[in-house]
Amino acid sequence: MLSIRTVLCPVDLSPATLRQVDLAADLCRAFDATLVLHHNLPQVLGGAAVGWMWAADHPVSGNASEQQMRDLIARVSKGIKVDAHITHGLALPSILAVSEAVEADLLILSTHGAVNEDHTSVTERVLEDSDRAVLVLHDASEDSHTPNFASASGPPLVVLVPTDFTRESLPAVEFSFELARRLPIELHLLHLEPHGKPRNEERDLEKMTGLVPDDLSARTTTHIESGDAADGIAAAATRLDAACIIMGEHARTALRRWFSRNTSKAVLHKAHCPVWYVPGGRGARLIHDTQRPQNPAST
Repeated sequence: MLSIRTVLCPVDLSPATLRQVDLAADLCRAFDATLVLHHNLPQVLGGAAVGWMWAADHPVSGNASEQQMRDLIARVSKGIKVDAHITHGLALPSILAVSEAVEADLLILSTHGAVNEDHTSVTERVLEDSDRAVLVLHDASEDSHTPNFASASGPPLVVLVPTDFTRESLPAVEFSFELARRLPIELHLLHLEPHGKPRNEERDLEKMTGLVPDDLSARTTTHIESGDAADGIAAAATRLDAACIIMGEHARTALRRWFSRNTSKAVLHKAHCPVWYVPGGRGARLIHDTQRPQNPAST
């Protein structure tokens, strides 16, 4: 059974924040989860990555960031529990520290466009360093649609799930099936063979159909195509008007990034819909770990 109990939403209070927080709140309503908002203030002096935390009931000091966080809580608090943390330090270690402190099952981030070879975005670094599921929402200039996973009205949301049948990709497929059992979504499984590689469509089709549970066969469509993985995934998402892509996070070391293109990161910059990354170990725990107690109240 899929269990999402705590959703961490690190916000930079940019124009993208409202869509990011609304999406996080919708998922919390769908799963009866706690939403944790987190804002990090840049580090001015040396010291610990997380210098201090601010809870939702902290007295207002007049700081603009605190007031903005209170406004966000007021915006989304109907029907869900919302906590908030403000940290003072470096962005990446602060996000990772808070995710550990609140035992987040899912992080929801916004990305602000492509980066060059000399700079890695905080979102990409979270994907590399965290073992938790991460849902990434693009700026409105790249994707103006925000999927409402909690809505019971309207047609099912289309969700694209790429798989290359490797160990890293299969937990994301299993995760998508469990998500479909909880939410009104229509799944599309996609397998891409590289150009020039001999294709065995009968074998691939047998593998694809073998993945689909009987109870979801009516809501799952399989696709076998050829081409570049990242380009093919992004193109399929556009063609299907997908509300979201769910895929495994194929982590790379810094050295391996020089030699091999990381498909999961490339999809992040090519796709025009949210991308939900499910790392192998964390994906399995989200589905099977139903005995973990609820998080203690924030301090």
